[in-house]
Amino acid sequence: MHWALCAGFVAALPLAATAVHAQVADQRSYDIPAGPLDTALRSAAAQAGVALTFTPEQTAGRNSPGLRGRYTVDGALGALLAGTDWQAVRQSNGGWALRRVEQARPAAGAEALAPVTVTAAALNGPVAEQAYTPTGAVSTATRMGLTLRETPQSVSVVTRQLMDDMALTAMPDVLEKTPGITVGRNDSERYTFYSRGFTIENFQFDGVPNTMDSANQYTTSLADSAIYERVEIVKGATGLLTGAGNPSAVVNLVRKKPTKNFAASVEVGAGSWNRYRSTADVSGSLNAAGTVRGRVVVAGQNAESNVDYYSRDTRNFYAIVEADLTPNTLLSLGFDYMQSKADGSTFGHLPLFYSDGSRTDFSRSRNPAARWSYWDNTSRNLFASLKHDFGGGWVLDASASHLTQSRDVVYGAAYNGTVNPVTGAGVRMIAGTIPTQTDANTFNAALSGKFQLLGRTHDVMLGAGTSRQHRDAQLSNTVWTTIPNYFAWDGNIAQPAFTRTSDREIVVVEKGLSAATRLRPTDDLSVILGARASWYDMLDTTTVLATGNRTVGNDLRVNRKITPYAGLVYDLNPTWSVYGSVTNIFNPQTYYKDAGGNPLSPLTGLSKEVGVKGELLDGRLNTSLALFHIKQKNAAQYEGLNGSTGEEIYTAIDGITSRGLEAELSGSIVPGWNVFGGYTYRTSKAPTQPDVVTPAVNTNQPRHLLKLGTTYRLRGDWSRWTVGGNVTWQSETYYQQPAAPYWRAIQPSYAVVGLMARYELDKHWSMSVNVNNLFDKTYMPGLGSYGTGVYGDPRNVLVTARYNF
Repeated sequence: MHWALCAGFVAALPLAATAVHAQVADQRSYDIPAGPLDTALRSAAAQAGVALTFTPEQTAGRNSPGLRGRYTVDGALGALLAGTDWQAVRQSNGGWALRRVEQARPAAGAEALAPVTVTAAALNGPVAEQAYTPTGAVSTATRMGLTLRETPQSVSVVTRQLMDDMALTAMPDVLEKTPGITVGRNDSERYTFYSRGFTIENFQFDGVPNTMDSANQYTTSLADSAIYERVEIVKGATGLLTGAGNPSAVVNLVRKKPTKNFAASVEVGAGSWNRYRSTADVSGSLNAAGTVRGRVVVAGQNAESNVDYYSRDTRNFYAIVEADLTPNTLLSLGFDYMQSKADGSTFGHLPLFYSDGSRTDFSRSRNPAARWSYWDNTSRNLFASLKHDFGGGWVLDASASHLTQSRDVVYGAAYNGTVNPVTGAGVRMIAGTIPTQTDANTFNAALSGKFQLLGRTHDVMLGAGTSRQHRDAQLSNTVWTTIPNYFAWDGNIAQPAFTRTSDREIVVVEKGLSAATRLRPTDDLSVILGARASWYDMLDTTTVLATGNRTVGNDLRVNRKITPYAGLVYDLNPTWSVYGSVTNIFNPQTYYKDAGGNPLSPLTGLSKEVGVKGELLDGRLNTSLALFHIKQKNAAQYEGLNGSTGEEIYTAIDGITSRGLEAELSGSIVPGWNVFGGYTYRTSKAPTQPDVVTPAVNTNQPRHLLKLGTTYRLRGDWSRWTVGGNVTWQSETYYQQPAAPYWRAIQPSYAVVGLMARYELDKHWSMSVNVNNLFDKTYMPGLGSYGTGVYGDPRNVLVTARYNF
């Protein structure tokens, strides 16, 4: 079915494939900034993976305007050398060298034409092909198009090449490999992402904030990585762009864009536990002039699991069309569809404690779910954007989206309670239904440009946005069933009857105005000042079907909340910079409810960060070191489970602090050798409160976190091979019950190792194998959700075949 799906879309697109196969196969993406000609030539050779020989005298005193786009090696070097006395000539050993050429002179009596300079916006992003780090600008933190070194916050970028090399096929996989990010598993369907000890709740699409239902976002809109070109993660508070949010991070999902030249690939894979996956990606011009371009990506996966009677299937479709309305105006229209269907899904997972307080030790294959449990999600996102370049550095970028999500869930999970170590008694199964339907409409606009002040050029950004989310939920009775012997549990139990009792409606409206400027008092110093004014309204109502009575669970209104932002970057030299930034925290906590079912007061506080960044080896290798300090008020802490509703109960704590250090590197050490990774140290604490047993905070997050990954393309006769590996190590974490008897479940420190290898049969075919958890480590990547634990995946293998047209 997957092959037929992929083949159908490949055949359906009206792209002139056969005429350009040979040309495209030899092309690469180049992203070379303006600067000295010798630096530009070295960067081009590195990005092309070739050797280029020239002398300092050949390039002395010459500059290059830079280069962006897809070119052959000959075309890229020729474009950089245009207007000089030199041309690049291929040598017999496969390398390149510069040779003087005679400049053409007009014939006698002929009129010399005035020189014409042609410029065009790059169709490709700031990441060069096969690169692990961007060399161009990203806009996640400030929307002013700054490079990583110019941005006064920690930024990680997971490139398409890294996703392909490490077989990061789902968004949780991507974030598991991102430095400073941890991924907790709540159950079989839900993940929680953390940065600097706090949950990540803000996500963007192509740099634009998008309100998503937190109950659905981790399993639908973020499910598959096939449609994304790269993922940008900005650490710390990001209130300048997102308004409300935790001081953790914002994740920007950058979708694939159409290419002017034809490009296509088909990929199939097979792996452990009957995992079968296929994708197809087709892109190119839809008219002869190349002013209208399109791209289609489809992906599907069927997979069972090491967990008994659990399986999950996903389907994904993405299509986008771009049109150059004028040379300065770009219109984009796109649609993505994602669906997941899981059988034997859990709601909460394995009990952590025996009735004597000792830690349970169940098999990784044990499933606490009833066999009739299922969890189905569907997401549809229609989006459009309009970009217009007014000239002089002024650009307007407007976007709108309509996102709908739905879930159909019937759950039954035996996890509540503690297990008698002799009889297996003490556990109850919780069962119910949670169907929901959500739609979110979002509009954002940003105007960025440059202005002159005191004889210097500065940058400015003005932004406005609004979003409205409407969520309906049909609530039924929760059924509790005692399990006589948990050791004998196999999921075979009669499904109880569920009666719809009430309907819940939640409407959230967010509006914001933002402004920021980047002042350049000197060539080496830039100062970023900005602020966002936010309006936030949330109305939560429940209607009882039997009586028709309508109650208001929450009516929250926040008017004109100001979130200031300040940052500075000082260039020590062309390679190294130091920076600092500070911003306020504001986040309405509508998800976190107290024992009475009322949302906690909004989270507030202050986030500060200082650090140093380096741009080494002509920008091919980015490094950073950051120190951060965060202080919160009204931070939500888990307290327990509401026995009647099944919802989690939280309490607010003031004065929680989180501080630490983050170090990161990404890019290429030498051509063909890519690296990506980092180390994080973090500690969090809450102030002592009189007569209150204050639990330790963020204990399910490690103090020490190390992530490293690398790939290397062999040389000479072995150049068809690329090999690599990755390791994630984290220190001890634990979950402690928030009330007496305060039992504690500890996850000792552990390391998970992965390996990869790829062999290129020819310029079209390649085969790769990825091994995850090589040493079959048993561990729980997240403890405490509903007082349960979820194991990480055992050792598993994925073999993939890829064909590039």
